[in-house]
Amino acid sequence: MWTDEQLLEQGWTQEQIEQWKSEQTPQVEAVESVVKPQFEPVQEKVESSLTGSSSLLNDKTQIVVIVLMLVVAPLSLYSSLFDEGPEGPQGDTGQAGVNGTAGSSFHLIANGEELPLCDAALQNQIFFVADVSGFQVCQTNVWSTIDLTGDQGEPGVDGTNGLDGTDGTDGADGADGMNGTDGSDGSDGADGSDGQTSLIISSVAALANCPSGGTRIDTGIDDNRDGFLAPSEIDSTLFVCNGQDGSDGANGADGADGSDGADGADGADGSSTTTMMVASLEPAPTYLACNGSGQLLKQGLDDGSGGGIAQNGILESGEIITTSLICTTFDVAQVDDINVGTAHSMPSDFATINSTMYFTATSGGSGGIWSMDVNETISSVYSGTAMSMRAVGDALMFLGSDPTNGLEPWIYYPSNGTASLISDVLPGTSGSFAGEFTLLGTTVFFAARDTAGVYDLWAYDLANGSIWNEVANVQPTSLIVVGSDLYFSAGPNNANVELWKHDSTTKTTFMVKDINPGILSSDPSHLTAMGTTIYMAANAGTTYGTELYAYETTNNSTWLAADIRPSFAGSMPSNLVVMDTRVYFQATSGTHFEMWAYESTNHSFWEVTSLQSTSGTGGPHELTVGGYTVYFAADDGTTGEELWAHNSVNGTTWQVIDLKPTGGWVGEMHHHNGNLYFAGEDNTTGIELWRLLFSREVTYV
Repeated sequence: MWTDEQLLEQGWTQEQIEQWKSEQTPQVEAVESVVKPQFEPVQEKVESSLTGSSSLLNDKTQIVVIVLMLVVAPLSLYSSLFDEGPEGPQGDTGQAGVNGTAGSSFHLIANGEELPLCDAALQNQIFFVADVSGFQVCQTNVWSTIDLTGDQGEPGVDGTNGLDGTDGTDGADGADGMNGTDGSDGSDGADGSDGQTSLIISSVAALANCPSGGTRIDTGIDDNRDGFLAPSEIDSTLFVCNGQDGSDGANGADGADGSDGADGADGADGSSTTTMMVASLEPAPTYLACNGSGQLLKQGLDDGSGGGIAQNGILESGEIITTSLICTTFDVAQVDDINVGTAHSMPSDFATINSTMYFTATSGGSGGIWSMDVNETISSVYSGTAMSMRAVGDALMFLGSDPTNGLEPWIYYPSNGTASLISDVLPGTSGSFAGEFTLLGTTVFFAARDTAGVYDLWAYDLANGSIWNEVANVQPTSLIVVGSDLYFSAGPNNANVELWKHDSTTKTTFMVKDINPGILSSDPSHLTAMGTTIYMAANAGTTYGTELYAYETTNNSTWLAADIRPSFAGSMPSNLVVMDTRVYFQATSGTHFEMWAYESTNHSFWEVTSLQSTSGTGGPHELTVGGYTVYFAADDGTTGEELWAHNSVNGTTWQVIDLKPTGGWVGEMHHHNGNLYFAGEDNTTGIELWRLLFSREVTYV
């Protein structure tokens, strides 16, 4: 029971304590009276058990009852004795506390670095950042800039002009100050951008300008710095024409009834005038150090100056007024060591889309597609198997692979950087080995197999993604587009291989020309186009072997263009490339392989290089045209396989660079944005991507 002292400490009055005691005492007595009868029987039974009564011990039920009563009775007694008392009287009302300071939703800080963490505690709080005179608000755990500037008010009314004050008296002039010391020199300005190059290009004059033949000389500024003079860049044109033959003299008058009068004497040959500008273009001498590509352009008046003959249409030494040296300079450098170290990246399958060059290469043991932008920055754009890649419009098609389908045709879109399988042409993991992807309109034609060893002509529509087998079992190779049609070499079951055509108008595919009539094949290969004419290596089956043949698509005619090796063995032309009206290619006259040329305007042909002493694989190959120069790889037997060049204007041939003095290897080449890119090997980094940067300079000498 609570003591008086404890109840007084709880705030009770003595009167309340007495009243509470009077209410609690009877309840305790009642509890005691009830408890006593409950315990007496239990005590008796326990005492009897202790005196040896066996009936209680044998009665297990009674033992359980006794134990429960011993447990429950004290608990009941404890609950009755300590039951909670009545609620005491309510205390007096306490005094109200002092109001707290109101919080603020606006704060001032010196700079943005003092902004606290934006969380729920600062929700919708505004901070003014003094150093930027701006406001930041905390919302959804993010600081945001807000503009609390109101709309601009209406302009105030102009005040009236005050009266002009009277002019003050002019003060006396002060004495001149001492001259200050000279300031230090300013820093040098940045280098200006490279100037543009003036170009002079010569070509054969049209008959409309020079009826007796002559030379056309175009001059202008190389605005886009690509090393070539485009039609839009030509500023002036000069025609150096051959003189015309004099006309025949008039016939004499008939004699009277006699014999005919004698013919009059021939008139004098026609000539140029003393004010006509004549010119000559010739190779530059070696002492001018133009690396085999220099040309001298001499210009003057055909007036007989310096002991020359006037009006003969020939520029003689005394008539020369100006001499210009047209010199091409070269700079060879490695673009990037893609497969770092001495391992090879083997760049190949070059293609240009817009201003970006793409190629396949290997790095770290895996292949893929790489890109090079206008700044020569190299990037990996696709990682995985990529072979036989070609540009088809704005996409790249290549032979790709995955574990499920094997080697099949894939496509990569540079616009979104995605690559995907086009079709599992040969179901399973064997692979269709698709290749020679060639675009005609919106359709890409290619060779692929749908059963082991048998290749068909397939087609894939870029517009709708459909794919179909165009012609089965014809082994198509050397696909090329001329005009609006597709041409290629093919033969059913690889027999009677001849020239085929897919007509885009009729949507039909058929053999267009049987060059070697009968069941034997002409095996046309290395097809390349010059306008509407296709040049190729073929065997007509007569007394010639495989030689250079031509096929005219407009009239379905074929002829032997060059019989370089007059025998059944043939010269085996390959690596055909076209430059204007000329075809360059590799061939052999029977001794060794060299580079040859065929001129279509007069059907002449000749050996261009003489680099090898014996027949072999080191002859000129990987032929690539850039402007008026043919670049190629060759082994001269001394420096190993290196990069060479031949200038078609002056007929000179030279080694561009010896990248690897011992041995060497030069692979595929690609002319891109005015420069030449190629796979080359040096002594340090293996076979990597290199570029030949060249510029043409015109100087007066």
